[in-house]
Amino acid sequence: MGRLRARLATLSIGLAVVVSMGSASTVWGFSGFGTSTADAQYGGEMTFRVELPGGAPDRLELLLTFPSSEETFVAPVVPSGSTATYVWDTSTRHVTPNTLITYRWRATDGGAVSISPVHDLLYDDDRPGLDWHSAQVGDTTVHWYGGAESQARRFGELSAGGAQRAEQLLGHQLDGPIDIFVYDSRDDFFGALGPGAREWTGAATYPELRTIFMWLGGGPDAYLATTIVHEVTHVVFRDATANPFHEPAKWLNEGFSTWSEQQSASAERSTVGFEAAGGGLFAFPAIAQQFPIGTRGSSLSYAMGAVMVDMIIADHGRDAIARMATAYRDGASDDEAIRAGTGLGADELYAAFYEAFGVSVPSPVEPAPLPPSNVNLPGGAAAPGGGTSASAPPAPTGAGGGGASYWIDIGLLVMVGALILAGLAAAWRVMRRVGERDLE
Repeated sequence: MGRLRARLATLSIGLAVVVSMGSASTVWGFSGFGTSTADAQYGGEMTFRVELPGGAPDRLELLLTFPSSEETFVAPVVPSGSTATYVWDTSTRHVTPNTLITYRWRATDGGAVSISPVHDLLYDDDRPGLDWHSAQVGDTTVHWYGGAESQARRFGELSAGGAQRAEQLLGHQLDGPIDIFVYDSRDDFFGALGPGAREWTGAATYPELRTIFMWLGGGPDAYLATTIVHEVTHVVFRDATANPFHEPAKWLNEGFSTWSEQQSASAERSTVGFEAAGGGLFAFPAIAQQFPIGTRGSSLSYAMGAVMVDMIIADHGRDAIARMATAYRDGASDDEAIRAGTGLGADELYAAFYEAFGVSVPSPVEPAPLPPSNVNLPGGAAAPGGGTSASAPPAPTGAGGGGASYWIDIGLLVMVGALILAGLAAAWRVMRRVGERDLE
């Protein structure tokens, strides 16, 4: 009986250890969030940390929201001891500078879900050599480095005037302040815009960030002066038409901003007239979402939008633009917004535009038929429509059949099952003999 008592004693000690471990996990398990911090290096990393004073939960996640999206980015995080860290590599996943990121932590422990307080991280352009200075000009804060102070302050004054005129026409005040960052170097400017920027870009606006980026080398002074008015108008337009359903037609957004540069579209009317004579005008539904890539397609799209805005103001009054903006804020479609501003349906307004230039409404372009494929399929067969034919591959057998691979799979399952049963029986016999010896 000595060995049996020893085994029972060992089992009792083991159970005690298990119980004590369970008690300890209750005392030292997840008990809430401690200090949460975040820091960033532009073009390098964004690092988020949180302290877990009582230990890690069953599951931990970092929740990130960006101004450019209504979605929440959820990142699973594996804690290390009483600390958890998540790193966003901005060298491969670009984030636009001056983005205010909102973050919080979510812990799931057992059946309980805990969420930390909300924190913010401003991801700014802190690259070496960019010694930023700032000044407030009306509702705008201008930022510059090097010797660009005079140009930056002038951009601030021009943007203030442009924003005020746009507010009057749209019937809506800016929802918040605007930041303008002035870059002296081309590399610095394109480094801020990221890998998706077009090589011809001289200025860029991110209305959701309320931020404008200007490059002093983007063009002559006269061009930059009209460009800053164009860009700030985009921010006012977004505020005036914001709704949870869709963005207004691109031709209207860009057309209004282009018209606002000079409060007219005389130069753009010449462009449209020249293209109309050659029979090359676009259909407005074709430029409602995106503009064609290329100098001609892009310039014509901007010009058509500006001329349309000019015609709406001339034929239906300046208040027509404000009525359209109000309709968009209420969730109207493009056709409903046009009708609210002009009393005409979209098709009627478009037809009047083309009639003014002596051309008919563009017809839809029929897609060209796809030619026969000459791509060879596996096994030497050609794709349907190709020059050669081949038999179709054999169909899989039905439920009552089964090929060689089917019976091989069944045989393997039977063999594995027999081995498991034999192993269990052998283990039982050994345990029984040991028990019988202990009772002797």
